[in-house]
Amino acid sequence: MTAAFADELRRAEAAELARLGDHGQAVAILTTLGDPDSQDLLARVHAQRGDLAAADAAWRRVLTQHPGHPAALAGTQLIAEITAGKRRKRPLPVLAVGAGAAVAVILAGSVVLFTLPTGTTSAASPPPPPATVTTVVAPSSSTPPPTPQEQPPSTQLPALLTSLRGPGAVVSQQDKGISVVFDDGLFAPNGSQLTTAGRRQLAEWGKLLSGKEVQVDVVGHGIAVNGGPRSGGSSVALARASAAAQALAQASNLPMTAFTVASADQSAVPHPGDEAKNRTVSLLVTPR
Repeated sequence: MTAAFADELRRAEAAELARLGDHGQAVAILTTLGDPDSQDLLARVHAQRGDLAAADAAWRRVLTQHPGHPAALAGTQLIAEITAGKRRKRPLPVLAVGAGAAVAVILAGSVVLFTLPTGTTSAASPPPPPATVTTVVAPSSSTPPPTPQEQPPSTQLPALLTSLRGPGAVVSQQDKGISVVFDDGLFAPNGSQLTTAGRRQLAEWGKLLSGKEVQVDVVGHGIAVNGGPRSGGSSVALARASAAAQALAQASNLPMTAFTVASADQSAVPHPGDEAKNRTVSLLVTPR
């Protein structure tokens, strides 16, 4: 795992901790990361805690490296206006990590992912509302069907389904892409370390993606544990998705930009009642 990729995982973990209200642990992680994205997130966490001086200092560190950074400019201006009494003090949102955030929606047993693009922020306006790397469980009746222009050409999916079939996974056609659910667990207990068998499974299956023009949404799974959140996804599940995405990218020679990662809700497990098998990921593969 590269240092940059490891930092990305740590930043995602900090974002989830902040979302869950553990601001102190989020700050402890982010203070070890000096890149602009981490410092921007650190500023937002400080602001949510009410420490505007620390938030302002973090954003100014971002501006030292990137003078035109839009979120940092907006944040420092907002704090200046609050300090001058021109605006009321209010919480600032903790934004999602990276250029976009994957939000997994569990619908009738299948996983559908949407990528939320991050909008630009001008210095004259406060940062945009938060987007979180997490999951939402919703009944299928509450979600409208995809519009015709969103669906890939119907002729692509059957051929893609046939090309992705292989041992060790259940592969099925969904409305917008191909769902892949692995038969067995891929990870060691209590973490995101791939087992030898899991790494081999992803390497073999990843070769099926080679040369294809596809988008692969990787959803990590985990179960509720004592002392941890009972719903809303977990940092372990998100780390599993990230580790699997990296393994698949290496096996397929597809760029990392072809993959998105997300955490499934603890209740949305592919193998109910089997803890070992649920240490896994599931995939949605859609034609570009």
